[in-house]
Amino acid sequence: MSSSNQQQNANRNQQQNQQNQQNQNQNQNQNQNQQNQQNQNAAQQLGGAGSNQANQNSNR
Repeated sequence: MSSSNQQQNANRNQQQNQQNQQNQNQNQNQNQNQQNQQNQNAAQQLGGAGSNQANQNSNR
């Protein structure tokens, strides 16, 4: 294999590795965002449940 072919292959491999890394980073960010949203939703539901309990107590 000529040195120019080896260089082209090395360049392609590097580009593919960079693309793979970017994709992994994007996936991690998306997963983290989803987890954050789920945590926020759960916290809101818990907060709402606490508010309902307080309302029930005040109505008694």
